[in-house]
Amino acid sequence: MIYTLENDIAVLKVDTKACEIASFRRKDKDIEYMWDGDPAYWANRNPLLFPHVSAPSNKILNFKGEDYKVNNHGFCRKSEFQFVEQSEDCLHFRLCDNEETLKEYPYHFELNVFYTLKDNEVKIDYEVINKEAGPLYFGFGQHPAFRCPLAASKQFDDYSIEFEKEDVPGKKLALSYELFEKYPTYIVMDPASRVFTLSDGENKVVMKVDEKYRIFAVWTPHAPFVCLEPWVNTLDKEDHDTPFEKRDVIKLDEGKTYKIGYSFAIV
Repeated sequence: MIYTLENDIAVLKVDTKACEIASFRRKDKDIEYMWDGDPAYWANRNPLLFPHVSAPSNKILNFKGEDYKVNNHGFCRKSEFQFVEQSEDCLHFRLCDNEETLKEYPYHFELNVFYTLKDNEVKIDYEVINKEAGPLYFGFGQHPAFRCPLAASKQFDDYSIEFEKEDVPGKKLALSYELFEKYPTYIVMDPASRVFTLSDGENKVVMKVDEKYRIFAVWTPHAPFVCLEPWVNTLDKEDHDTPFEKRDVIKLDEGKTYKIGYSFAIV
């Protein structure tokens, strides 16, 4: 089901399926900023990566001493979230462990997602609550896909990603499909930047990320969109043996809450 937030500047629509943004538009521009999930290229739109980012190539992870078959980036992209409440500028959704999640991840949790619309910016806040009798282990990341080009008069290689700090030469990554032939996923480890701007010089998406995000990834499957992906951590695809709890993951103590967030403005 689709829920809508609207103000004088922008309209935001969020789907309970995968808790993904279905649409984000400015009222003064005839531009849809979000990828529409066309399955000819990629059926997702902006999935939440939980309880792990990436997956071993054999799609098997060991939790609590047992092997589980998993999906790449976890189960949120195929989960139906519960709508909790709506205020004038905020939508609240929730996902708890259930029969389907327990097939892939034998932990009890509560995941809350809050979308807040202010002017032309959406802020997305997350809360992971440990419902286990013991520690909760998980990975976390985002995978938002933005239309690229945004305007019909532009081409993919008219775009660049501007970094706040000198994480790439000249603080700017020029986009081209040839770049992603060389680097299927372009990854910057431990970036100093907290602001990343997708721009063609006229239309922009300005992303701001929490300090907890330690990885910034850029990806496209040679398609008319590009993903700007802040991650807290990620799994080694070739590591088929290390138990999940001993990998680079977040450890959350019993009864505790983990909070993180990011935002992006459409310009």
